[in-house]
Amino acid sequence: KIISPFASPLFGRCVVTVQLSDEELAADDRGVDYFLLFAGSTQRHLTSTLRSSHDTLQALCPAHDCCEVVLVTLCSATQTPSRDPEDPAPCPGCVAPLAEHRFSFVQDLAFDMAQFLVSTAGRADGLDGALLLDECQIPVQECERLDENLALALHHLVLPPGWSLMGSKQANSTGDPQETLLHFSARRGLSRVTRFLLRQPGAREALRLVNKEGHTPAAVATQRGHEHLRELLTK
Repeated sequence: KIISPFASPLFGRCVVTVQLSDEELAADDRGVDYFLLFAGSTQRHLTSTLRSSHDTLQALCPAHDCCEVVLVTLCSATQTPSRDPEDPAPCPGCVAPLAEHRFSFVQDLAFDMAQFLVSTAGRADGLDGALLLDECQIPVQECERLDENLALALHHLVLPPGWSLMGSKQANSTGDPQETLLHFSARRGLSRVTRFLLRQPGAREALRLVNKEGHTPAAVATQRGHEHLRELLTK
């Protein structure tokens, strides 16, 4: 039996592939369903599988609560024919574990970046490091991947109590120029991240705030040619 990959970011969402052994294929029939059970120290996840070929199963990896090695068990669930002639639907049958594998949930670059961005909210110079990305010409495909993974990481991250785009204590309610997370996502064209940020406390105030160059997030999006983001930020 082969399970790949052997690890996933904490937010999951990667496709896990399972290669069935010859013995399992020999015992397989139309009445068998397969599931993956992810068992960690404090959480368990049961996920269904889809058959991508006669000997291959695929499942969507769940999110997990902490970095650790978990035990993944491939389980089969067989259905038995109904004995009631008036109800031909199959009855639940036997659930059996078939194989076990170790699987790691890890903190990846997107999760590290999400933690960093959340920690910068409300700090005057908090995003100075992120501005260095402007000096890098990131390919469009990489930006799209960053947008997807960073948005997933932000959704999975537990925000501190009272957290806001303007800072935990609303320290910047004076309107002083500040680079906010909305400026950051507008500059990079990160539409999924922007949608997440717009649902957070302080978003309305951050939309009106200008950075040191005197630009609102919508103006930054316009400058960078991200018209879809400009529309999103001006609704």
